[in-house]
Amino acid sequence: MDFCPACGMLLQIQPATGGHRLRLFCPTCPYVCPIKNKIVKKARLAKREVESTESAPKTEGEAKQSAPKTEGEAKQSAPKSEGT
Repeated sequence: MDFCPACGMLLQIQPATGGHRLRLFCPTCPYVCPIKNKIVKKARLAKREVESTESAPKTEGEAKQSAPKTEGEAKQSAPKSEGT
């Protein structure tokens, strides 16, 4: 049971405390459902194809060659000196 039979809200889990066992409760109405059995929900996972890495550059040099080109000159900033 995932939803409250009284109002239709999604049930929330209340952890076990002193005299209470683990239970589901409705946040909007007084409905409470004690959990007696282990809850198990199985879902089938769909297998997907793995992307090919053949199109990826193999070395660092190839990565630089395939990088997009920009116009203009490269500007390097002067290293910051301590104390200024």
